[in-house]
Amino acid sequence: MLLPLAALLALAGAFGLYLGVVMAPPSESEIIARHAAEYVAETGRALSDCYGVPSGIEGVHLIVVCEAEGEEAWFVAVDARGVPVDEALVLGEDAT
Repeated sequence: MLLPLAALLALAGAFGLYLGVVMAPPSESEIIARHAAEYVAETGRALSDCYGVPSGIEGVHLIVVCEAEGEEAWFVAVDARGVPVDEALVLGEDAT
């Protein structure tokens, strides 16, 4: 009787661990690397042009900025999961 209960508890624990790993948000480094790779794909410039800046704007966790010397800056604002948010939110414009 204890063996099936132990197996059920082990299975529940493994499932909980799996869900915890899957649902964990990406690190800031992972977010910056992902969007820096997009920048490189779009512009052909270097990954080293990119860095992340913490945001004080509600709903915006991080702003990834990429700027090559003498070029206009490229940026993307993202939430805590690394999903881009509306650019108007960052620029303080009406998003309608």
